[in-house]
Amino acid sequence: MTAPPRSPFAALAAVLLGALLALAAPGCAQAHKRSEFGAASSMLRDQRITRREVEGLSNDFADKYFNYILEASEAVMHDNPDLVQRRVMNGMRLLAVSSMYDIATSPDTLMQLVNQMVVVTLQNYYWVDSGRAKWMWGDRSQRLVENLRKAREDIWDVAGRVFTDEQVEELDLLIATWWSRRGGSQFVSYVRVGEVMAERGREMIETVRSGGGLFDPIDRATDVAEDTRLSVERTFFWAKRVPLFATWQADALMYDVIITPEVQRSLQNYDKVAGTFATMPDRVEKIVSRLDALPNTVRTITDVVFTRALMLGGAVFAGLFILIWWRGRNKA
Repeated sequence: MTAPPRSPFAALAAVLLGALLALAAPGCAQAHKRSEFGAASSMLRDQRITRREVEGLSNDFADKYFNYILEASEAVMHDNPDLVQRRVMNGMRLLAVSSMYDIATSPDTLMQLVNQMVVVTLQNYYWVDSGRAKWMWGDRSQRLVENLRKAREDIWDVAGRVFTDEQVEELDLLIATWWSRRGGSQFVSYVRVGEVMAERGREMIETVRSGGGLFDPIDRATDVAEDTRLSVERTFFWAKRVPLFATWQADALMYDVIITPEVQRSLQNYDKVAGTFATMPDRVEKIVSRLDALPNTVRTITDVVFTRALMLGGAVFAGLFILIWWRGRNKA
């Protein structure tokens, strides 16, 4: 039995279908590759950072910040004869470091990072960008300027691991806006995010907390044990680092006492007394030399007195002789 002849339209349709499939195959492969690339890119961008990782980054930055400030303060204070410059630097480093460790041991991990961003950025605005560090400490401020800039770069690099690029830009804008409106105080080390952030900023923080950024969302139901562990770790972290700058508080008290007018007057009097004692050997030497010359002086005085006494006695004797002679002559 012979097969029925194929329709020319069917053959043409088969040829066209094969051509379309051949053309579509590379496109499908490319689309598949683009899909895989896009998925990989999305996975990299959506990679989460855990709460414990942020806690560690915050603690590491606090220690690095302490080293930055310590190095800068030593450059300003070492062999510096200016009492006011030493006092201002000691107060600045005490407030800055104690604030940074206070932030690092606060209970809210995400807010630790945001507060560190706020404080370091405001410190740069006040001391570096305004030129106040140069005005206050002159050439000695160079290390402080460099280290504060390094600290700002470090903390914003950390922020880039938690927030998206858009969120980082928004945080930067919020801090800059607050500074332009209400900034100017040197006590920026204790400004916190609640004061800087507007309602939009607080909403953004909550969005990130719930997983809207790169921060791993917190499950409050299962996070109680983690809170306990972190609380104990923060206690040890703080206890180990307080002695590092505890003496700065004593130094601050000393500078506050020394700078008072009464103490300044006492110090001036002390300088006068010290100057008197310093010149005492010269004065003693002069007195001794005068005592050595005293016998000669006494001898000279004695000679003068004796000579004048003889002259006076001779004059008296001559006068008496003339008086007696005159009376005897008148009687005769």
